[in-house]
Amino acid sequence: MGSGGSETRIASDDSGGLGIASGSDWRSTADQPSPKNGGGGGGKASSGAMVSASPQPTAYALIVGIEKYRDVTPAGGARSDAEKFAELARVTLGVPEDNIKLLLDDRASRTDIAKQMRWLQANVPSGGRVYFYFSGHGAPEPTSGVSYIVPFDGDPQYLKDTAIPMTEVLGDLEKTKAKDVLALADSCFSGAGGRSVLAPGTRPLVRVEDVKPQTRVAMLSASSGAEISGPAADGSGGLFSKYLIEALGSGQGDINGDGQISLKELAEWVGPRVKREAKKANREQTPHLTLGKKLSAADEFIVSWGYSR
Repeated sequence: MGSGGSETRIASDDSGGLGIASGSDWRSTADQPSPKNGGGGGGKASSGAMVSASPQPTAYALIVGIEKYRDVTPAGGARSDAEKFAELARVTLGVPEDNIKLLLDDRASRTDIAKQMRWLQANVPSGGRVYFYFSGHGAPEPTSGVSYIVPFDGDPQYLKDTAIPMTEVLGDLEKTKAKDVLALADSCFSGAGGRSVLAPGTRPLVRVEDVKPQTRVAMLSASSGAEISGPAADGSGGLFSKYLIEALGSGQGDINGDGQISLKELAEWVGPRVKREAKKANREQTPHLTLGKKLSAADEFIVSWGYSR
């Protein structure tokens, strides 16, 4: 990673659980995004039902789910993942309906995504928050290893002309007036299968380049490096999205029971579950967290709050 932020890899500890190994430059210049013990909200749910937590009236969400592509193979379950995350944004995260943009399949072209990035930049107030969620294919540029998200009209043979570099996505999110941004990507950039595509007959020639964080952007992605982001065993959608939505939507990600879920708790709850289920399918998948240098440490970045015990 570059020196512009910190990198967190979610790795197994000696007990078989997952721990956080952080870079040395984690530091905070930002205030808390919420009270340490927010009031209001609903209880925890152990089933698939989503609970209500405290509302976030100045939060905005841009949610992209592309299952059916114009020119490449489908990304199974990606549309359903995005629809579920949109419900999570409304019900649990408390993002106002008017502050949510949901782009699905053929409504998620490169131009559509660019327009909604401009919408965020024009509308998010100073001190607000942005949630960006992407479910669909990623692709590596074969010679450089640069990671791209593939929009509906993307073509892996012409990535520079038809797809969007992940660094550009994060840079556009950084240009909003938000105090902090949480980017969530159920995709992979290895070109090795799953939610990743390559031009026919090609293979990456270099290691996939790490995505450098922006100063106010945290990013939690479904996998690391050359790994494959795969489906949940029950066929409900992406494995990462399954546990991400369960952690927040049920409140089970509140590991210490203080009524809120920090980014550290979210990563530590989701990570081992994804890793264990992926191993059962004979693949490696390790969610990956990066944190911009102007953000609070991961245990102080509060994603959602107001859960009752």
